[in-house]
Amino acid sequence: MKRPTNIRMHPIFKFRTRATEEIIQLLESVTLGTDGAHYRHLDTRERIQEADNPLFLSMERHEKVLGNVTFCQRDNNWYIRYFAFDGAHQAQGKKKSSSNGLLKRELNAFFDHQLNSGDVDSFYAYIDPRNVKSLWMSENFGFKTIGKIATQTYSSVRKPKVGRVQVDPDPTEIPQEIIAQFEDQNFFFTDQLEKGNHFFIRDEKGELIAFAKTTSANWEIKRLPGKFGGTLVKVLPYIPFLNKLIRPKNHAFTVPEAVFVNDNNPQLLQELFNGILAHSNQRVIIWWVDEKDELYTSTKSNIKWGLLHKVIGVSHANLVERSLETNKSKKASYTSGFDFI
Repeated sequence: MKRPTNIRMHPIFKFRTRATEEIIQLLESVTLGTDGAHYRHLDTRERIQEADNPLFLSMERHEKVLGNVTFCQRDNNWYIRYFAFDGAHQAQGKKKSSSNGLLKRELNAFFDHQLNSGDVDSFYAYIDPRNVKSLWMSENFGFKTIGKIATQTYSSVRKPKVGRVQVDPDPTEIPQEIIAQFEDQNFFFTDQLEKGNHFFIRDEKGELIAFAKTTSANWEIKRLPGKFGGTLVKVLPYIPFLNKLIRPKNHAFTVPEAVFVNDNNPQLLQELFNGILAHSNQRVIIWWVDEKDELYTSTKSNIKWGLLHKVIGVSHANLVERSLETNKSKKASYTSGFDFI
């Protein structure tokens, strides 16, 4: 992918196809969330290297990076992976400033140019509806909510059994059953799916009956969702069982995507998730999934999601999009684990 051409922006904005050290340092410093959970990604440096077809649009002055918008160019759908600005340039609710005015004007011009050029059909992102800064981004740049993404945890205090689950850490291809299952969903792409680990179950005939691709993540959790989320983080080290599931200073978990289970069988889904945890030697899965996804709607009331689910429940993110024309709201959208961590 190449940087956009035939577009003039204020000299303070720079296009790059590789992240500079200054961009990485800015993104590493960001704490996400406001009224809900507060957390900081601990794998940012590694994640940037894994980004698919990235384009970095930075706001820079005197060799200092004041802000960055990172796009993953997925054919004609561009995902906004990072939208981060230093403290002096972040929007606070409806507060106005000359910097925010320049940012809004230039980015809106960029979005319009790319959409009208025919190179991009849509820009999309996930935002926390409780996050004032994220809502500012959505409202000021013309993004519309087209879907809801559930944050579903699955946890096990004790190490579960591997069972029939197998793992391919270095896959050479994506099973055709998975392509057939997800290719009609909005925003489906394969760049991240092609990477390991692939977990799967095959029946006695060798047919694929369950599958998920996973990514491991590490967060520093400063606050959990809920009224007492701040207090809970402080007392977690002293709460039996929960302290095995959440380690606020370095919370490790596994993120699945392209989760496929034959006949949407809840017992088979639970066997798959247990096997993933056993192979990974972890205790927590966080599954970001469209609420309209058929597997999720069929199984969510028939799974024992574990202790963590009982404590924090299911939180939600808005899937937002800016496009010239959209017909996506009626279909489920594909969610890549990479996009949330």
